[in-house]
Amino acid sequence: MNPDHPSLQRGEVLLRLGTGSDEVLPADPAPSVRDLGAHAGFGQAWTSTSVRASVYLFDGYHDANAAEARLAKQVPEGQRGAGTVNGDLLLWTTVKTTDEAGRAIVERLLGAFAGEE
Repeated sequence: MNPDHPSLQRGEVLLRLGTGSDEVLPADPAPSVRDLGAHAGFGQAWTSTSVRASVYLFDGYHDANAAEARLAKQVPEGQRGAGTVNGDLLLWTTVKTTDEAGRAIVERLLGAFAGEE
């Protein structure tokens, strides 16, 4: 899959909107693109909290929605997982259950990704 795919570019913009001025580092998507059955993806990790966000590209909404449902059943103990689907993209986030600042970031990310762009 071409990293310049228009949907991936849209996903980068939406994630950047939710990230705001937070300091983040590029990270591999978790779980991997291959393990999730996506076509492509990317991720980032926050330096000040335990938040990780991954964006995945699927064939369409239904495939992305099914992947979100699978991920929701596999959240490790001590973590909270949350996601949202925007067209053929899935945003999946994780944060430690004790990380209040991180949970606020996750809510901001979900809102930016699911809102009207």
